[in-house]
Formats: sequence, C-alpha cells, structure tokens
Amino acid sequence: MNQRSIFQQLSETNHTWTNYVEATMTDALWFNWTYTSNNTHLVKPLANFYSDAAAGSLPEFTVLAGSCCSVGTTSMHPSGLISDGETLIKNVYEAVRASPQWDETALLITFDETGGFHDHVAPPAAVRPDSDTYTHSTPSGQNYTFEFDRLGGRLPTWLISPWVQKGFVEQKGHNHQGKQVSYSASSMLRTLGYLYDFQPFNPRVEQAASFDELIGTSMRTDAPEKLPEVFVW
Repeated sequence: MNQRSIFQQLSETNHTWTNYVEATMTDALWFNWTYTSNNTHLVKPLANFYSDAAAGSLPEFTVLAGSCCSVGTTSMHPSGLISDGETLIKNVYEAVRASPQWDETALLITFDETGGFHDHVAPPAAVRPDSDTYTHSTPSGQNYTFEFDRLGGRLPTWLISPWVQKGFVEQKGHNHQGKQVSYSASSMLRTLGYLYDFQPFNPRVEQAASFDELIGTSMRTDAPEKLPEVFVW
C-alpha cells in the first residue's frame, strides 16, 4: 500500500518503533514505504519482544499481532482456538508488567474485525476519511454504493496501564471539538498524534475521540503481575 503509515510518520519525526510478529502477520510490511526506506529490519520475531521487554529496551511504539489463520495460530480466527489467542494476551501482558518500562507504558489490546457476529447496536455515522466509495451488487441484483460514512460493529478493546482506573468501562470519548463520539480504530491514530505531535492523517482521524482523557495523573500499584491460567477445552 502507498498510504502514509504510522511507521513512516514516526521514523520521519525521530521516534522509535518495532513491529514484532508471529509468522505472516506483519503490519509494517503492508506498506511500500517500509521497503523503500530500508526499514524492514524493524520487523522482528515475536521472541524479540519478550527479551526486549525484559531488558527494558522496547521502542517508543510497538505493534504486535498474532499468527493467522488456522489450527495452532493465535489471532482467534477460525479454526484457531480462542484459548491460543488468550495465551498470547497473557504472555504479552505479563512481559510488559514485569518490564522495567511498565511505569511508562500503555498496552492497547483490540481486534481488526467483529468476527461477523450480530450486534443489536447499529453502527453510528462517522466522518468520511476521503472521497473513495465501494459499489457491490446486492442479492436483489441492484448495486449498493458504500461511502465509508459510518463505523462498523463494536469491538472489545482494553487500555491497560498503571495510569488508568481499575475496571473502568467507557464506550464514548470526546473529539478535539469537545463533542462526545464513539471510540473507533481511528482513536488510536488520534491518540498517537497527540502523544507524538503530528497532524491527523485524514478527516476521520481528526474527528475521532482520543484515549488521553482515560489517562490519570496518579500511578496505581495494584495491577496484577500474572493473569489467570488460560482454560483449554
């Protein structure tokens, strides 16, 4: 893909990043820039994440993804086991929790799709990121054009840090205009823009709620060092 990525943005503003991967789930390698800028060396095996976390040498920005998409993989896609994905989450959390960098870390766990399950809450409207559209034939034979003007189904997302409240649940935040809107995948880029001082990539990101209002001013010390063992059927 030729779009400007978060990886390019951070490199060009002198911030460090690494994409730790299992097998084929390599986010940074989706983008042409990673190759043309000779930054493929920043895509590393997941095993390096655990050693870097233990050494306190994680970069400013880290992306991890599970393996996909069959038996023995960890992304929770069929026909992989959910328990394998939960084991990955447990291992990553415990590595971050034990790291010397824990006190300055926020761990965000989310998914890139809903799994196709029904949600009784209709997706809300959203600002279009650009002028692109997608047209497809419906079962009736008529064409339907989607303008990317609404969000998708709801996703579970956890923001984990010693700087957030314990067990706090939130579904909406505030954008830069103070308007209450649903959190979305674009909230990640909006939050990083505030953190690393760069402008939104597009109107969707500009109008997204950021996670910064969830970050407190006092550090908790009661975050568990270990998560419960994963139950396997």
